[in-house]
Amino acid sequence: MGIKIVTDSTAYLSPAVLKKCQISEVSLTVNFGKDSFLEGAVKDYHDFYQKLRNSQIFPTTSQPSAGDFLSVYQKLTEDGSSVISIHISGLLSGTVQSARTAAGMLEGRDICVVDSLFTAAALGYMVEEAGEMACSGKSKEEILAKIEYLKKNTYFLLLVDTLEYLHRGGRIGGAAALFGNLFQIKPILYLKDGAVDVLTKVRTREKAIRQLVKEAEERMGDSWENARIGVLHVDNPTGARHLTDLLKERYPGINPEVGQVGPVLGSHAGPGATAIVIKKDSPF
Repeated sequence: MGIKIVTDSTAYLSPAVLKKCQISEVSLTVNFGKDSFLEGAVKDYHDFYQKLRNSQIFPTTSQPSAGDFLSVYQKLTEDGSSVISIHISGLLSGTVQSARTAAGMLEGRDICVVDSLFTAAALGYMVEEAGEMACSGKSKEEILAKIEYLKKNTYFLLLVDTLEYLHRGGRIGGAAALFGNLFQIKPILYLKDGAVDVLTKVRTREKAIRQLVKEAEERMGDSWENARIGVLHVDNPTGARHLTDLLKERYPGINPEVGQVGPVLGSHAGPGATAIVIKKDSPF
């Protein structure tokens, strides 16, 4: 018995973290032309993004079914354990709704489904902390309180390299994409209350990267020494290194965690995108 943590593949947690924190993962599905595969089964993101760059077909994604969650919840709760299931924002995917449907099918079992309002490392950091707390014997109430704190003290800032993929995914119109690419407009996006919104627009990539660092600085304030900072990229390790160097230049002593974004999110952001995730330390 105890508390078990469940998440989805868009947290992009490593197998080592999943094992250490005893976290169960339910994968979203990627549909690319005639091929369909579980995102969690993709081992080489570079090959996927090379195919995306060279294809006229735009991938689609599918949330896990209620049945996928049902089988996981049944197994985890059969010994009387409780489950906290933390997922990608409900405004970005129907994953959390599938999880809630499955939880509703298991009357009498203690399953709490949480909409993180985030994804990628912003979700991953939250899930990892919940897993560590569960393993150390913290109560359900303590874990849920920490999650609520992190929802209000986590920031996700994203810089896309081109507007093409947002257009192909139906996120913006063709005219906006054409205009933006023509004038080298680089939008900085962020997650606000679970939805993607435009924070600002900057011309040229280098100016946009420096603006991204400035936006991160405004959100960290004086608490950067105790913040967990992640640099994410979509098949752009060079851009991630440059962004990391700028952050280290601004905040000597920090060591941002560099990670990749997988096919579900990367298909929409597009190859070349970079992001900063900030998780402020909590008082408890």
